[in-house]
Parts: sequence; C-alpha cells; structure tokens
Amino acid sequence: MAENLERDVAGEYNTFRVYVYLLRKKTAGKREVQRDLGFSSPQLAAHHLEKLVRVGLAKEEGFYFRVVPQSFGVLRFFFVVDRWIVPKTFFLAVVFLTITVGFLVILPRHPYLYLALFPSVLGLVASILLSLYFHRLLPKT
Repeated sequence: MAENLERDVAGEYNTFRVYVYLLRKKTAGKREVQRDLGFSSPQLAAHHLEKLVRVGLAKEEGFYFRVVPQSFGVLRFFFVVDRWIVPKTFFLAVVFLTITVGFLVILPRHPYLYLALFPSVLGLVASILLSLYFHRLLPKT
C-alpha cells in the first residue's frame, strides 16, 4: 500500500501538493484548491482531488474533500500537528537546546563546561540544519 502511495501521490508533484495543502487545511473544495495552488482550472484540481480519494487519502463530502492523514514518502520525516507540518528533527533541536542551556546554567564555571557543551551545540546545529532541509522538501502550498 505504501509503495502505491509513493508512486501514485508522492511521485506526482501536483497531486502531492494537493495532499499537503489538504493536510494543512483539513477540508477544501475544488475551486479553493484551484485558486490557492494556482491551477489553470477547477477540473485540474478535481482530477488531483479525485485521485487522492481513489488511493484513500481524502474523502469526498458533498462539494468538499476531507483529508485522511497518512505517513508515506517524505512525510515520514514529519509530524502533522493541527495545521502545522513539523519536521521530527525539530523536536531533537529542542532537546539539544535544553541540554545546552542546562549546561550553561548548571555548570557556568566548571572546568569541563566546554567539553560538555561541544557535543550539545554540535547536536543543536545539526538538528536545526536537518529541520530546515526537511522543511524544504515539502512542496509550496
């Protein structure tokens, strides 16, 4: 199933854009998708929405489509929190930031402060860079 989703949705840029858009909006109509994503016609938006319905990533409810959240492809690296799509590495950055600040507060004059601080700052920088990289992988909606 996940292989089909990666081929049918993640492999097709505009269909994936519509899915990410629906993840953020939760529900949307054909004209709303067409206007917000810059499609040339509502029929093009309808094509992508109906494709999402066929693969089980959306449900049609009258004139609107409701998202069915699923983790596949690049979306495995993200948490969907309400209308936010947050890279999982962001939470790792928060942990490393807490450790770094903790070292600075608890061990301000300790002779081994820099030895303890180095790996925490390195982890903080790496997790921030990874978060930015993953965020750029999402299509613009």
